[in-house]
Amino acid sequence: GELCSSVLLWRFNNMKKMLSILMCVVILMGFTSCSSKVNTIEGQDLIASAQKAYKALDSARLVITDADTGKVQQQFTFCYDDKILHYLFESTSGGKVYYEYNNGKNVQIQKSGKVKTYKWPNSNFKKYKRSSTHPNADTGIFFFEPKYISDIKVDKTDGNTEVFYSYDIKKLAKKMTTKTTDGKMTVFETKFIFDKNGNFQKLLETSSFDNDGEKISHTYSVEITDRNEIKEIVNPIKD
Repeated sequence: GELCSSVLLWRFNNMKKMLSILMCVVILMGFTSCSSKVNTIEGQDLIASAQKAYKALDSARLVITDADTGKVQQQFTFCYDDKILHYLFESTSGGKVYYEYNNGKNVQIQKSGKVKTYKWPNSNFKKYKRSSTHPNADTGIFFFEPKYISDIKVDKTDGNTEVFYSYDIKKLAKKMTTKTTDGKMTVFETKFIFDKNGNFQKLLETSSFDNDGEKISHTYSVEITDRNEIKEIVNPIKD
């Protein structure tokens, strides 16, 4: 449908460097985080706890920030109302803002200043429930694929635990696209930060590319704010 196509196209064209936000693509490619076929590795228990805690939230805000500029690129704000998911997805790129608002009855999309509304049975509308929620309200926001990890490092800093994972790009390329307009991916690393109690604080994702000899690198942060503090999702879209 138009919704899925437009969202994925926008993500590919504007945020393809940041892998965790491409949840629909990851799921379609058959990724399974924390696969039971792989022996437990350092930090996996902390990530599993973070996934469980996030999945159990009644509301929260997922914030994606360009760590190099400090500018927020995407926000996904959600809350459950009688087990039905309400959410607002906001993306900013090149001064343009994309909105997607879903109240469980219809979905409104604002793109390039144009507003469209869809409701059931239109294929562009999907009703999400806690039992079958939106990918950005699910555990896949924590990018973690043990089968493709090539190096692990764990540091204790000021009471925090920092877990670093480096990924084998050749293995990763068998499951997902590692070539973008920035060139061929040469490095993909993640750093999970947990507090002294093991609670998730932040995820940093760094990707580096080789574009005909030119080295390009990007780092994005993933944070969860306003946990269980959001009672209502306000629709910013004006018809």
